[in-house]
Amino acid sequence: MNTTEIVWTEKTWNPVSGCHAVSPGCAYCYARTLAEQKRGTVAFPVGFDVVLKPHKLNEPKRLKTPSLIFVNSMSDLFLDEIPDEYRERILDVIRATPQHTYQTLTKRPEGAARFAATHELPSNLWLGATVEDQARRTRIDVLRTIKASVRFLSIEPMLSAIDLGDLRGIGWVIVGGESGSHLLDPAVCQVRGLVRRERDAWVPRGERADWVRSIRDQCKRAGVPFLFKQWGGSRGPIAGRMLDGQIWDQYPPRGQALTPVRASQTSLF
Repeated sequence: MNTTEIVWTEKTWNPVSGCHAVSPGCAYCYARTLAEQKRGTVAFPVGFDVVLKPHKLNEPKRLKTPSLIFVNSMSDLFLDEIPDEYRERILDVIRATPQHTYQTLTKRPEGAARFAATHELPSNLWLGATVEDQARRTRIDVLRTIKASVRFLSIEPMLSAIDLGDLRGIGWVIVGGESGSHLLDPAVCQVRGLVRRERDAWVPRGERADWVRSIRDQCKRAGVPFLFKQWGGSRGPIAGRMLDGQIWDQYPPRGQALTPVRASQTSLF
């Protein structure tokens, strides 16, 4: 288990590592880059291939301070390659450590819905879906059908303007611009960056700053907590986190269950 610089959590816990791409947000995955750089090491002997790590299962039990813990920052808890039996072992550890609040993100909410249909998710687990562009907006409707204490969205990397539509049942929204050395390529940055490089500085692109403002304003209208993680650039924090002169660090209340929304009740567009 590691302390992390991810601003919306405190620790990362990876009882699984490895994943594979499913959508445009995966193109420059930081986890894949890190794991492949360390392919052949003790930590990542097979790089970013999927590996179960049962020797890491009990790490949260040894953490004395109640913490926010991001589960599977180096994978996706709802990969098809992860057996349900092993997923349940992960959830048993979460249940056994109620002093901690756990967060997990998936780009496979259909897999999460299938699993949750026959397995109850722990009350101290927040379930999130990544929605990087308008085409992935449909993930929200799947997420809202799942019974979880907090359902949240991570709009990172933000690759387009997004109309979130109906936010019933969503308890938190995080937004972040893409980061990584690939943005030093002007052609890549033009397509994927919330920022542009001006001389030695990274600055928000005006029209794309409006994408972020739009999400903030949609959250305000719906009464949903909003957290702006970063503008992005060659390194995550390099362009800062200020949006209209303010740091947006809102969080959902802990321990407040949200009831699922049936698919037939959702508003599609």
